[in-house]
Amino acid sequence: MRLDVAFTPAELAGGAVGDRSVVVIDVLRATSTMVEALANGARAIFPAENVAEAARIAGNIGRDQAVLAGERRSVRIDGFDLGNSPLEFTPERVAGRPIVMSTTNGTAALLAVAGARRVLLGSMLNVSATAAALLEQDDAMLLVCAGREKRFALEDAICAGALALMLYRKLGRRYNWSDSALAAAQLARRHLPRLGRTLRRCAAGRQLIELGFEADVEFCASVDRYDVVPRYRDRQITL
Repeated sequence: MRLDVAFTPAELAGGAVGDRSVVVIDVLRATSTMVEALANGARAIFPAENVAEAARIAGNIGRDQAVLAGERRSVRIDGFDLGNSPLEFTPERVAGRPIVMSTTNGTAALLAVAGARRVLLGSMLNVSATAAALLEQDDAMLLVCAGREKRFALEDAICAGALALMLYRKLGRRYNWSDSALAAAQLARRHLPRLGRTLRRCAAGRQLIELGFEADVEFCASVDRYDVVPRYRDRQITL
C-alpha cells in the first residue's frame, strides 16, 4: 500500500487523485471547523469556490435554512452568518442545518481533489478516526495539505505526518511511503509532543492570534476530540 503527501494542492498533477483515497487537511482552520460543525449536528456542508458561488448555493437551498460561512485572510466574509472559527459552530447555530462554506485554503483544496475515488477530511480533532477509515480500504492513499495561500503550512504537514505514523504502525513493511510522507512523519515526531506551542508559533497561528483567535489555535491543537470522519462526495460533505 502506497502513501504520498502533497504539501499544497499545487503539487497535484492531472489525474493524480483518480484512483486514490484522499484526505484533505487544513488544521487552521477549515477542516477542523468542518469536523466540529458536523459533530455538532450540521446536516451537510457545501464547499464553494468563491463568495458568488456560496451565495448561489445558499439561495438554491433556501437562504432562511442555509448557514453561510467563510473567511478571507482569516476574517469573516462581510454579510456571512459565520466565519471560520470552530467555536462559532455550536449545536445551537448549526444542528440540522446545511452550511455553505468558502475559505481561503481549505475549500479550494477540497475542490481540487473532487475527482478522487474517496475524499475524507482530516484534522488533529479526528486524526485517529481518519487513519482507521483509511485502513478500511486497500487503495493508494494521498494526504493533501491545504497549505497557506498556496505555500507550505507546518501545521498541515504535522497532521499528515501523524496520519502517516499511525498507518505505518498498522501496516509495517506492507507500507510504501514517499519521500514527502517520510518528511511529514519526521515533522510529526518532532512537533506532536508540543503541538499547542508549535501551532501558536507557525505563520497561520501567529496571524490568528494577532486577529484575536488564540482560542481557535488552542482548540485546533486538540488531538482525537472526535471519532467522526467527514466525507466529501457529490459536492457536499457529510459524516
